[in-house]
Amino acid sequence: MNASTVAKLKEIIRIYELFRSPGGKIISLPSGKGGVGKTVVALHLGAALTQLSYATAVIDMNLALPNLHSYAGELPDKTLTHYLTGLCKLEEVEKVKVKVGNSVLHIYPSRSIVDIAKKPELEKIVEFLTYLKNKYDYIILDLPPGISKYSIYPVRLSDCVFIVTADEKASYLDATKISKIFELRGVTISGHIVNKYEKKRDIEFENVICKIPLSPDVKRFPEVWNKRYFKPKIVKCFTELAEKISQMC
Repeated sequence: MNASTVAKLKEIIRIYELFRSPGGKIISLPSGKGGVGKTVVALHLGAALTQLSYATAVIDMNLALPNLHSYAGELPDKTLTHYLTGLCKLEEVEKVKVKVGNSVLHIYPSRSIVDIAKKPELEKIVEFLTYLKNKYDYIILDLPPGISKYSIYPVRLSDCVFIVTADEKASYLDATKISKIFELRGVTISGHIVNKYEKKRDIEFENVICKIPLSPDVKRFPEVWNKRYFKPKIVKCFTELAEKISQMC
């Protein structure tokens, strides 16, 4: 066997062992294009799952242009990016605890690889996710938009994959394309989440599991979850989505 074949076999074994390991389910949220609101969908879904008493973590996998820290309120000194680039140990990766209602959501922000200026070892994601599976019921991956190794590799490691799109023609077209690309690579798409839904056009694909209405409340994370009275409708919408996903994954 040549070195390339051996490396591929080792990678198959690593991924197989990840799926066999007990613990939480890994949920990926890719998108065809940027600007569809994928990050806030990941955060609200995470908040809803915690409200259903599931220990949940949201991970910023957009290593080039990470954005979760802007909602988490802080950017830790040691992030996933530091681990992937060999600048910290696995157990040193820091999380941010965000209060949502009566629960706490754990957010793992990332530092941009542009700032660190070192190439990440994507294969180390397997060890990171295996480590987290022992701590959480659900691990949500906020992926970079489009098709690249930074989105394809985490998707291959996931138990469920939900493509996020916006209620616009270009987003629907991109979502259809990315679905076909993933399926050609052997990835099963669990469903589509339509964000910024305005009922202006017919949705152009099947297996839509949720239509999130266009609302300024979506960007008000985590405030909308901490209202004692008169919680926005968006909270109910994401709670229903979390209930569906908990039955599917």
